[in-house]
Amino acid sequence: MVGKPAEDFSLQTIDGHQQKLSDLKGSVVIVDFWATWCPPCRESLPNLNRLGSDPALSGRGLKVLAVDSQESGEVVKNFLDTNHYTMPVLLDSHGDAERAYDVSGLPTTIVVGRDGVVKWATVGFDPQTTESQLSAAVEKALSEK
Repeated sequence: MVGKPAEDFSLQTIDGHQQKLSDLKGSVVIVDFWATWCPPCRESLPNLNRLGSDPALSGRGLKVLAVDSQESGEVVKNFLDTNHYTMPVLLDSHGDAERAYDVSGLPTTIVVGRDGVVKWATVGFDPQTTESQLSAAVEKALSEK
């Protein structure tokens, strides 16, 4: 999928609004597919939350969309509240976005450039490498015009 246009989707946020990926064109977007029951996802979410709440990165155009994989809004909201996560969370209730991205495992993390093209993608989470690779991919995408 790297080098191809990102598949558009429109999903409901945890607070009931609709978010369309294409509405964020012009920003660099991290799209992270995850679930509350997934141990590697739970391990990766603190870094994702940190990236999403970093004012320097958001000021440069970074957006984070944590796309929950087919869980109820109540389960997700309780998980977010318990862990004090503030990143935007979208509910992929029927797995439509997950299918559009051919997600084969969780977490699946994708960086979409300002031009709407996928710049980087990975499946799974390795604390030794994934965070630094994601940060490098975000920095590279933010530096592109």
